[in-house]
Amino acid sequence: MTGMAVDIIQLDKGWEKMKEGIDKFTQIMENDFDQSFPLVLHSELYATCYAMCTQKAPHNCADDLYKKYGTMYEEQLQKTVLPAIKGKKGEAMLQEFAKRWKNHKLLVRQMWKLFVYLDRFYIKRVSALPLKAVGVQKFEQVVFNSVKEEVRTGVLGLIEKEREGEEVNRDLLKSVVKVFVEIGDWRPLFPTRTGEEIGDIGAARFNIYTKELETALLSATSEFYARESASWIGADSCPEYMKKAENRLQQEVDRVAAYLHSTTEEKLLKECETQLLANHQTVLLDKEETGCRALLREEKTEDLRRMHKLFQRLPNSATCGLQPISQIVREHIVDVGMSLVRKEEAEKDHANYAQQLIDLHDTYLALVQGPFGNNTLFQKVLKEAFEVFVNKDIGNTTTAELLSSFCDNIMKTGGDKIEGEIDTILDKIVMLFSYLSDKDMFAEFYRKQLAKRLLLNRSASDDDERSLITKLKYRCGAQFTSKLEGMLTDMNVSKDNQANFSTWIKSNDQIQLGMECSVTVLTTGFWPTYKVDDVTLPTELIKCVDKFTQYYESRTSHRKLKWIHTLGTCVLAGKFDTKPIDLVISTYQACILMLFNQQEEYSTLDIAQNTKLPMDELKKYLQTLALSKYTILTKNPKVKEMVDTDMYAFNRKFTDRQRKIKMSLLVTKVSQDEKAATKATVDEDRKHAVEASIVRVMKARKTMTHQNLVMEVSTQLMKLFKPDPKVIKNRIESLISREYLERDKENQGIYKYLA
Repeated sequence: MTGMAVDIIQLDKGWEKMKEGIDKFTQIMENDFDQSFPLVLHSELYATCYAMCTQKAPHNCADDLYKKYGTMYEEQLQKTVLPAIKGKKGEAMLQEFAKRWKNHKLLVRQMWKLFVYLDRFYIKRVSALPLKAVGVQKFEQVVFNSVKEEVRTGVLGLIEKEREGEEVNRDLLKSVVKVFVEIGDWRPLFPTRTGEEIGDIGAARFNIYTKELETALLSATSEFYARESASWIGADSCPEYMKKAENRLQQEVDRVAAYLHSTTEEKLLKECETQLLANHQTVLLDKEETGCRALLREEKTEDLRRMHKLFQRLPNSATCGLQPISQIVREHIVDVGMSLVRKEEAEKDHANYAQQLIDLHDTYLALVQGPFGNNTLFQKVLKEAFEVFVNKDIGNTTTAELLSSFCDNIMKTGGDKIEGEIDTILDKIVMLFSYLSDKDMFAEFYRKQLAKRLLLNRSASDDDERSLITKLKYRCGAQFTSKLEGMLTDMNVSKDNQANFSTWIKSNDQIQLGMECSVTVLTTGFWPTYKVDDVTLPTELIKCVDKFTQYYESRTSHRKLKWIHTLGTCVLAGKFDTKPIDLVISTYQACILMLFNQQEEYSTLDIAQNTKLPMDELKKYLQTLALSKYTILTKNPKVKEMVDTDMYAFNRKFTDRQRKIKMSLLVTKVSQDEKAATKATVDEDRKHAVEASIVRVMKARKTMTHQNLVMEVSTQLMKLFKPDPKVIKNRIESLISREYLERDKENQGIYKYLA
């Protein structure tokens, strides 16, 4: 076999050839790339580098070529680039700096193509710095470190000019800032081919941009806005200051987008927020004529929206961020609410109080959901503020009672509302209800009013009744509404009962009632307690009572009927001289009027003896029949004062435009006695609830201190009412006396459960 001898390329000769190509590219670059690099020369240089790196030892030149590769950059940068930059000042220097970096990147890219064989094999073998990294490193060492202070000063000067309102060359700033970023991490500049692995110095090096530019920029920013905000805070109103601050913050966001690195935005804004907002927040909010309280009083929603938007940027604390604003909002709502309470206390009629509370809540809920972005912090202070004044009594009347009465009126007239509107009103009622500490008081008043609406057929809509009960159930649980739901169920069952009773009457030919009779059967426990009266019913009504009792006992043997006439109603046919008129009246009023079928005239005392109605109640009913809008009876003498000897006669001359009139039933409104009884019932129920809670807690814990027991019982009962610690103490004493609990012999402040 014969072989061909390969010419050895000596280092000096080979480098001379490589230097020729390097100088050629440098010349083209200095002439702003007025021509392209010859492709033939590129191929020759690549081949030369390849040959020198693949020669066998001792002729292999890879190590020397790598060293000369770095030296080549140093010489070119020292000789050409650095003098060109230092020879200029101001913006011209920045222009030259950016241009020279741009050209240097092109040079590095071109040189890498010529020396690529070193990158692929030699550098991997000896774990040396990649060629591209060497090119960046040399620029940093020779050029960047020599001019970085002047460049940084120039950049910061242009940024300050822009902040002062001058026009600056943003493209230039972007180019210069980019140099700091790219020198700090060269890898994105020169993406590698798939599968290639190169040394990673980017992660190990300190970020040049952060160290050499960003830190100084943040310091300069802080100083600039410290000066500017100090001049604003004394001269500007709160809204004017906030507009300026908002504008400045947006400018900084735009500045980052225009020429700074994206990672700077958060840090830059933090400096701005500290100087513009945090350092002046207390003074800004407390400005007497234009601060937060003034904005709330004057309902400046846009300014409040801006305030929330700005200060939500800051971390929350007692003096910073949204926390101080929320406390001012809370105080404002409490002040407005307490003003309403004081105003209402001066009024005699409190019928509109609940509606005023709803309107007030609508106003501040809109504030929370609108300008304050439905922020949970403001939702919380809205709740806390309303809980302060909603639980204030108006005179001797609780808000729970007034809210229940408001519900009563809504349920009586709800049918007049536009579809969907009633549901919105019910939601608002339930929201106010959620602020009550005496939820059990509301429940008891509501139960009595619901009973009257159902039994007197005064409810506008069964669906609305169920809707409100469902909403209350969602808030307080099934136990809270169990009695209310039971009342509605009773009404439905009674309708079926009534239908069956009517069928039973018709099937018995011997029974002739002579009138329509409707009976509502109630379950004891669901309904309020009504006293069983001894009123003497007319013969016609007694017959109805007897027949329904006979029917009911034939259907069930384990239930006993107790007849309550308090909430009964009758429709009587009044035969007057001009025309017959149907009178819708209560059972008691019917007992009085039907006496006049037997004789023309009675004294007050005679009526009392015949009906067995208590005299006080009788006089109230006589007043509705003789001294009201509808004078069904005539009174002699015709004076308002009522005595036992007054004489009453049927007024045959009475007339009215309508064929059917509803008389005042008296029982439709809650009397003062009923209110007192309701409150007494609630107080008694609370005692039982407290005792039950104490027993539950002690049964689970076995041993507890007095303070911990009171605290846990209070927490358990808070959903229904706010228990008085004195009541809890009394109930504990009662349970001790009944041997459910005992005191520890060594420590009287500790209780033990007795199983």
